Amino acid sequence: MSGVRRRLEGTPCVVTGAARGIGLAIAERLAAEGGRVALWDVSARRLEPAVEGLRAAGLDVYGLACDVASRSAVADAMAEVERQFAAPVGVLVNNAVWARFGPLAEVDDELVDRTLAVGLKALLWTMQAVVPQMQRRGGGSIVNISSTGAVHPTLHSIVYGAMKAGVIGLTRAASVELSPHRIRVNNVLPGMVGTAASKAQYDSETLAAREAAMPLGRFGDPQDIVGAVAFLASDDSRYVQGAEIVVDGGWTVGKG
Repeated sequence: MSGVRRRLEGTPCVVTGAARGIGLAIAERLAAEGGRVALWDVSARRLEPAVEGLRAAGLDVYGLACDVASRSAVADAMAEVERQFAAPVGVLVNNAVWARFGPLAEVDDELVDRTLAVGLKALLWTMQAVVPQMQRRGGGSIVNISSTGAVHPTLHSIVYGAMKAGVIGLTRAASVELSPHRIRVNNVLPGMVGTAASKAQYDSETLAAREAAMPLGRFGDPQDIVGAVAFLASDDSRYVQGAEIVVDGGWTVGKG
């Protein structure tokens, strides 16, 4: 990845939901900046080719299958990362998500429970597990991935939008509590990113209309998100705390 500054040289990093899409792009960028990156994903099958691809590019990464909805699994995985890298974790990016969209009438226990378990409760478990390591380092950076859907919901996203709004609230509260430990906690809010999973929510006509309405004329790409994450992970953002960076190509500018 040419032209990338190595702002994270030797820093152990964890990226959740990292086997594909935005998470994989984030892991690649942090590793290109010199980070030693553990890619977490619930699917070992998806992780294997992702890790192989990054290693083939000469990046210092490894994969760890972990269901972030499990508090005990997260604790074990975070301890394993420290053992693997022989140093405490300095950067955590909470990107993992589980989402299913539909009208209010179709909301059921499974949808609510799994959405909140992976997208919100998991942030509590990962932060609980990583904070003692960051304290031993003398500080660290936690970057949570929310969504513009938290503040400007789209149709049939009632549970997803509520979960992502919760991520914003959790980030703000954690930033207050963890400031005395020199641990920064910030938020990135992507807009519509043209991954296969996000496009699957809409029919082709709706997709075309939404893309045409984008101020910059296109949907985002995972690579459009990683710069904001890398900034927040690095010391370039050393005085940024409890913030939200919107990366949406101008979509929300005219929405109040």
